[in-house]
Amino acid sequence: MRRGYFLAGMFCLAAAWACRATFAKVGASVGPDDVLHAPSGLIPLAWLLDFAGLILLVLAWLRRK
Repeated sequence: MRRGYFLAGMFCLAAAWACRATFAKVGASVGPDDVLHAPSGLIPLAWLLDFAGLILLVLAWLRRK
């Protein structure tokens, strides 16, 4: 496998896992003014990183020697 594609793909998948873990750890809460406080931007970022990581792993598999 091409090492660069493989490492970049694994990094993207690890970053996606970190986004999900951070979202789970921080959680959501409702403030005193009835406003929801949640890091909701981490979920689409995790999906984007998953997609990019899978594409990079497929490229690494296709370009293997």
